[in-house]
Amino acid sequence: MESETSNARNAVVLNGLVLIGGRSTRMGRDKSLLTYHEKNQREHMTDLLSPYCDTVFWSVNKQQALELADSGQPLIVDAIDNLVGPLNGIMSAFKTQPDAAWLVVACDMPLLTSRTFDVLLAGRNSAKPATAFYDSDGRFPEPLLALWEPSVWPLLQEAVAAGRYSPRQMLMLTDAHLLTPPDVQELLNINDPVAQAALKHQG
Repeated sequence: MESETSNARNAVVLNGLVLIGGRSTRMGRDKSLLTYHEKNQREHMTDLLSPYCDTVFWSVNKQQALELADSGQPLIVDAIDNLVGPLNGIMSAFKTQPDAAWLVVACDMPLLTSRTFDVLLAGRNSAKPATAFYDSDGRFPEPLLALWEPSVWPLLQEAVAAGRYSPRQMLMLTDAHLLTPPDVQELLNINDPVAQAALKHQG
């Protein structure tokens, strides 16, 4: 049974999706362009995802799509009207390639390393609609670093039609496979200048 599950998993295209289309209102500037390592976050996350994925896409809003049209970077443009937030990116990715699995990560997690991705992929349960980590509180799933399987696509459509727009709620409702992160600090989101300054001071 394990070999059959493994073969089925390996037969599914696994794409990466870096969520960069947010408004960054609390930070006051585009969080995907902040640099914590040797390059900006969207490029850094792309490099982290690339070893695990067939193709890594950037999830962008329509304005960013115009700005990045000649960048050569594969893009997923927000395609769901009247849907704000990361769920638009996830839904738009599945709308583009519904038969693919999507390894989704927010651009504002500068402490992430390949160790966390290794644990996520090793613990992947493709029989479940998604595989994710428990969040920093250890009680609920972390939706902004998760592997979403093709089987979740119709469930996402049903949830949105019913007025549910929270990716965390989606993971809870779809019985996602949840893992303990190897280092919960790697799941830290840096959303505002104070948190950014504190991280740089700590570093």
